[in-house]
Amino acid sequence: MALNSKYRFFCEEKWSLLVDTGRWSRELWAAVLRELADQAPAEHPQTKRFPFPEGERRKEYYLKVYHHSRPFGAIKDLLRDSKAFRALKQGAALSEQGFHVPLAVAAGEEREHRMLKRAFLLTLSVEGYGLPLFLRNRFAVPLEVPALREKREYVGKLALETRRLHQLGFVHGDLVPTNILVRPEEGGVAFFFMDNDRTRRYPAWLPQRLWKRNLIQLNRFVLPGISLQDRMRFLRCYLGKKSWGKNDRRLIRWLEKKTRKRRLECDRIAAQVSFRELMRWNGPFARNI
Repeated sequence: MALNSKYRFFCEEKWSLLVDTGRWSRELWAAVLRELADQAPAEHPQTKRFPFPEGERRKEYYLKVYHHSRPFGAIKDLLRDSKAFRALKQGAALSEQGFHVPLAVAAGEEREHRMLKRAFLLTLSVEGYGLPLFLRNRFAVPLEVPALREKREYVGKLALETRRLHQLGFVHGDLVPTNILVRPEEGGVAFFFMDNDRTRRYPAWLPQRLWKRNLIQLNRFVLPGISLQDRMRFLRCYLGKKSWGKNDRRLIRWLEKKTRKRRLECDRIAAQVSFRELMRWNGPFARNI
């Protein structure tokens, strides 16, 4: 994957680095190394807020550290980029297509005899709210007509962004609501796709159904202020349909079946109730996020 010319590759002892040349510095690298030295090995990636430098010039970063994989994953890592490199490259590819993503300042991977030991991704902080918190703050109470219209507008906008994502061949690795950040802007909002280390882009000529996985990930959570009508409005905008065809209805039934399955697996909820009741905010079967 070709990278924007602002990124440069170089090596520092056992570390291979991809850095934004306009934002990277020796001082920032030294601070990252200190943070890495304090990180204990963990099975899952660890993310830490990372202010740098001190004083009036301070900016907020996030440092995500990946530790070595399990044996099978370690073998695969011999032949592929680390998750940190993949996240930086996919984020750059998304940004080039006009999607909002956190700005990656640097990614690094530490290897010994080609074996991946550690990796990191450093991104600039984005001011905004996770989608569940944004919905709770704006739309989780009885709504007046203007707020209701605003919610419908935002549901449609997110659907169109997700549709464009898939039309361009991207499939997000984990498109759950907490991985969508909402930044209020003049005249509306911007949606940021976060955590892109497992995001992939497939060629347009390659038939694939992985986009359906993203729809399940988005659909399986009970969300503040989001009704069954909102879910159907999202799907209608995503499909670009004014009325449901045979294949559309088949997709709706499939999504409901898969959502019920995921709620059973993740929330231990197997209630034999309507889908509206199962997914109702603050209903008896909610597991609020």
